[in-house]
Amino acid sequence: MTDSPINKQTFLYRFLVSSRYRIARHILLLLAVAAVSLNQNIYTYGAKAELLDHYVYLAGFCTLISYVIVGYLHLYLLVPKLLLKKKYLVYILYSTSSVLLLILIRYVQEYWIFTSSGIPPVRSSYFNIVSILDSLSDFMLNMICITGISMTVLLKHWMIENQRVNQLEKKQIQSEVDNLKEQVNPSLLFNTLNRTAVLSKSEPQKAADMVLQLSQLLRYQLYDGARDKVLLNSEITFVNNYLALEKFYSDSFDYQIVSDKELTGVLIPPLLLVPIIQYALKKAGKQECRPSILLQVDREGQQIFIICRFNDTDTPVIKELDGFKARLALLYPDSYSLSVTQDKDQEISTILLKLNTHGK
Repeated sequence: MTDSPINKQTFLYRFLVSSRYRIARHILLLLAVAAVSLNQNIYTYGAKAELLDHYVYLAGFCTLISYVIVGYLHLYLLVPKLLLKKKYLVYILYSTSSVLLLILIRYVQEYWIFTSSGIPPVRSSYFNIVSILDSLSDFMLNMICITGISMTVLLKHWMIENQRVNQLEKKQIQSEVDNLKEQVNPSLLFNTLNRTAVLSKSEPQKAADMVLQLSQLLRYQLYDGARDKVLLNSEITFVNNYLALEKFYSDSFDYQIVSDKELTGVLIPPLLLVPIIQYALKKAGKQECRPSILLQVDREGQQIFIICRFNDTDTPVIKELDGFKARLALLYPDSYSLSVTQDKDQEISTILLKLNTHGK
């Protein structure tokens, strides 16, 4: 399981989640528990510590053990079995009971130690208003401590679950990306082979040209499509071959590709332009007049502008490009923009894709 860059830079995340800090986490918990129990004993026996002798150490050890037992009871039983399974009422009931038990044990221990030593207890009574308020204060303090343990485990669980969800989302998007990379229309392959078989007898030269165009498409998809990056000029050549093959088959549209001379050396993910062309072909196929498609690729500094114009009488539906947008979000997070507009007077739609290649 890999961490995101943010998680790798966050010590708190590594400290709470990584197994290498497991011992350190337990040591920190034990130190916190020891500090709380020490504070309780100083408050209770501090004024008469010299008179109680070894009973003070015995009381401190018993208080520490009781806190450790209750703390690890929450850590390994109540939190995973109740809190993480959303049994909140039962968890609150058991947590409250464990804290009340801690307070009861401390009072019994305090009474026993003072009685065994023959020293008058600090409290004149355990049922007066002062003792009740003190017990309430102890209860709140201990609840905060126990809840702190639970919240730490809950935070760790949330971090792990959040990481797992992010990885699942990334895998899903990556799967969609792989599907998009293989999205050269299979019907085009079938139709081309079928058309080639028909033309092989009547127009053998045209059939040979179609097979050549198809072989170039498949070679690019098989070899270059498996890479992370390809030259933008190679991608444009592929799109040209793709449109040429479509035109070979149907000859129902015209197309033109215009590219900037400054594109040399620019790298982009393979088959990035295919969804745009397929969207344009789909829209152009619905036109009554002979449609035309214009693909223009320009560069201004680190910005790449990809413009596709085509005849379209229908209102553009941007949702049809959601899969394409998901791939762009994965490949160019916060460094791309995609828009689809329409000139209703001329019945022409325009897809504009801006890519920032800086650092890509």
